Amino acid sequence: MTFQPRSEKEISEARLAPEGEYDFQVLEAQDTTSKSGNAMIKLKLGVFSGEAMRWHIFDYLVPQMEAKLRHFCDGVGLLAQYEAGTLSADYCRGRAGRCKLVIEEGEGSYPDKNVVRDYVLRKAKPLSPPVQAPPPPTEDSDVPFK
Repeated sequence: MTFQPRSEKEISEARLAPEGEYDFQVLEAQDTTSKSGNAMIKLKLGVFSGEAMRWHIFDYLVPQMEAKLRHFCDGVGLLAQYEAGTLSADYCRGRAGRCKLVIEEGEGSYPDKNVVRDYVLRKAKPLSPPVQAPPPPTEDSDVPFK
């Protein structure tokens, strides 16, 4: 067997997405409870680089992170559920959107990892400019012929 040897740092860097915005799809979603006893939805995201899915990243939606929860719902087309004040994992599965990834430094024996900082809102379709009505026809009674 032949291979390209790499340092621990090179291996770690190769498995991380550079910070930035990426397309994602919700691969798995599970209704669960956080360690502090709050309702939460655990998401497993497939994150894309170009056309290919490159990374799997876990994220957690909790009501206490109001902006992130609203941005997720808006970004994947679930704003009506958000505004109704109810969301479940069933609504989330298969949804797609864009997210902002950052690299969080590992602590102790845990390596650095990607985390979702926020979700990108859907862009509203631009309003088309108003259509100009043609000017009304004018009566030219002084014209001897028509």
